[in-house]
Amino acid sequence: MNGGFFLNFLSLSPSTSPAELAQLLGTDYGKIKRLYYRGDRQRHYLAFDIPKKNGGKRRILAPSDKLKTLQSRLASLLKKIYKPREPVKAFLDGGSIVSNAYPHCRKPYVFNIDLENFFGTITFARIRGMLISKPYSLTPETATVIAHLATINGILPQGAPSSPILSNMLCASLDRDLYSLAKRNRAVYTRYADDITLSFYCPAEFLPPGVVEYSISNGKPNHYYSRTGQELQSLVRQHGFTINFDKVRLQGPGERRTVTGLVTNQKPNVPRPYIRKTAALIHSLEKNGVEAANAIYKQKNPNSSGVLESHLQGRLLFIKQVVGESSVVYRRLAQRYNMLPIRSKVPNAPIATTEDSDNFKVGEFIKTKCWVTEISERIEDNLVQIQGTAFMIQGGLIVTCEHNLSYQTKERRHEYDECLVYRVGEDEGVYEAQVIIRNKYLDLAVLKIKNAPDDLEHFTLEVTKEPNIGDRVAVLGFPNHKTGFHVGILKCRITNKYPLHDVQHSEVDKTLYAGNSGGAVINSSYHVVGVAAKGAEGNPNGKNTFIRVSELIGYLQKSGFDM
Repeated sequence: MNGGFFLNFLSLSPSTSPAELAQLLGTDYGKIKRLYYRGDRQRHYLAFDIPKKNGGKRRILAPSDKLKTLQSRLASLLKKIYKPREPVKAFLDGGSIVSNAYPHCRKPYVFNIDLENFFGTITFARIRGMLISKPYSLTPETATVIAHLATINGILPQGAPSSPILSNMLCASLDRDLYSLAKRNRAVYTRYADDITLSFYCPAEFLPPGVVEYSISNGKPNHYYSRTGQELQSLVRQHGFTINFDKVRLQGPGERRTVTGLVTNQKPNVPRPYIRKTAALIHSLEKNGVEAANAIYKQKNPNSSGVLESHLQGRLLFIKQVVGESSVVYRRLAQRYNMLPIRSKVPNAPIATTEDSDNFKVGEFIKTKCWVTEISERIEDNLVQIQGTAFMIQGGLIVTCEHNLSYQTKERRHEYDECLVYRVGEDEGVYEAQVIIRNKYLDLAVLKIKNAPDDLEHFTLEVTKEPNIGDRVAVLGFPNHKTGFHVGILKCRITNKYPLHDVQHSEVDKTLYAGNSGGAVINSSYHVVGVAAKGAEGNPNGKNTFIRVSELIGYLQKSGFDM
């Protein structure tokens, strides 16, 4: 089937025949008829249940690959002839629960109702009749084929790619009448699938009784025991739907008002319990480790088929969708998540504002990712000791400056392919490391620990946005290191960017001391943006610079590492 090409140029029209429809879908009419006339239609669907928030289950019918392809192409054709009204927010390009919640922000009263068994009440006959009627005016034969392709057991299946657009098309007259009802009563109306919301500016005593009926408590309106008004009930019934009265609620001043799960008191926002739950799950991974945290998660969520890592990633991406990547709440959670010893990450590019970069904090959690390299060897009757800073990145790789692994005498330059590495403050954490690649020109070297433990934490390399002049960064290292010291943290500002010996460097406004070289330079998202180079301490012609992370990433990729 190769109908994707035709969908770009052709669309359904009142003259489209079943054979022409089949051609638009990249198949022939005989094959379509065999799909719904031969054998049990159920064989083309996989049925499974997913848990609902109220403890019940929702039945999903996922079509087979062939049928799914046809339904996806059918959905593309239907989208070309459907013109959604402004209140419709679901199943549209650019539509989301955020755009659905936004019109109801700062409204004193928010009224929510839910349509019961939404997809189950959209039947074969209703779809066929809708397509035959204006404004679509398809032939009865073509409308019948579409209704057959889109339904199973006479109803619209939840899980088919054609179901969302058909549900919106069928609700067009409902949307028109509810919009008119809202306008007459100075209300705002939106619909997100089966979730209908009306919001009001007026005080409770002026709420339209035909839309919402509130109770009286001590002679005053009480919105906690509200019901759907008769005019609204009648209108919904006229369009073939039923209100789920268990989900009817009127939210008023002095309480958290939500629309499709988002708080709308000021602007669309994620409820605080959701944020706290997300933070608690991240804390579980931080405290217990990946394996133990997953076991706890499985115990508390026996019906979940996923792992905690994926569940958390989904929660964070949802928060980002609602509040934006620049939100302090999202950035804080994303930073903690990205620093976990797991493969998946979430977007968290550094903010370009001075205020953010001035105030970012570097906590104790970074010390487990910072290492010391140490070489001790007798050369020409002299005991040579070389110490440098290094840091760990993904893949168990340790990055440092190449000059930390070499020593220059009058006769020649000594290069070392092995050294000791350890983290400050760990009494029994000294390891042997092997140099796997080095580049004197770039002044970069990469090592691998022999027989390394599996739980070593690592930094993430910044691949989205390197810092510019004026941005704040922190240089991590061990200047003039002595055992027992903490990781040195030097916060500074970038003052210049230029190639130094054809290697891209950024200059900072603080002096880099002996022992800093090879250390990670991080941004406000705690991502590595560079490797500290030789500083200007004791050298009037020296530069306080770091090698930009793009040089490191390019070198790793050229050396065969997948970054």
